[in-house]
Amino acid sequence: MIFYFSGTGNSRWVAAQLADHFSDTLYPIGEYGRNENPLAPEFEVKPGEKIGFVFPIHSWGMPPIVTQFIANMQLKGYSNQQVYCIMTCGDECGHSDRMFAEAIKAKGLETKHVYSLVMPNSYICLKGFDVDSKEVQVQKMEQVKLDLPRLIAAIENDQLLDFYAKGKRFLKIKSGLIYNLFVKYSLTDKPYTCDNKCISCGKCVKACPVNNIVLANGKPTWKGHCTQCLACIHICPTKSIDYGKGTRNKGRYFFQENRP
Repeated sequence: MIFYFSGTGNSRWVAAQLADHFSDTLYPIGEYGRNENPLAPEFEVKPGEKIGFVFPIHSWGMPPIVTQFIANMQLKGYSNQQVYCIMTCGDECGHSDRMFAEAIKAKGLETKHVYSLVMPNSYICLKGFDVDSKEVQVQKMEQVKLDLPRLIAAIENDQLLDFYAKGKRFLKIKSGLIYNLFVKYSLTDKPYTCDNKCISCGKCVKACPVNNIVLANGKPTWKGHCTQCLACIHICPTKSIDYGKGTRNKGRYFFQENRP
């Protein structure tokens, strides 16, 4: 089984590659964080079955929805089956590995397989942050397609691999102070706006992994339980959606298999 969370598609693609290789079932974490669904899902773990987690890095830390999911999930039949985690990031992960280790330890789980993949960046809300150039996107994806098979082999053969983009500077500040501020102040959808370029296509509604958007009078309306994945901004075909002023005139990125 593979539990994954994804906004703009990077982690979804990685999870799908793992599922294909291991013939595993995919479980989208966002489905269990929606208001209308229970927050204590129960899963049956088969003997010898691997338990995978795939998710993006949000502000040098784990998306809170993933942390919440792990805290509430129940694994029936768990008896030291292998647990692994692959995080996706635009640059570095900070101490997210420690966060994950603490989250699963609280559930009686442990793992030595915590890895990361550097993929095209999608965070554009703050000054100085934008999507990668097309050239960099291509380079990152070419490298990922070389690196992912190595991670799969390490997991399959249960051989530890040192493959985690921690970063080198200010990690305590990034994964501590900045991450905590992100969780406290940024998980809000109040700054979202939609201008008159909107064509009422509904792609933002379908892309939201936590069912936080509905169309009202033909335009998106946010319902108040945003995870800051930015899927709605990036998938909008007319660039109608912005998050305050921070995303204006910036690039957009949404994973597609045949292009960066």
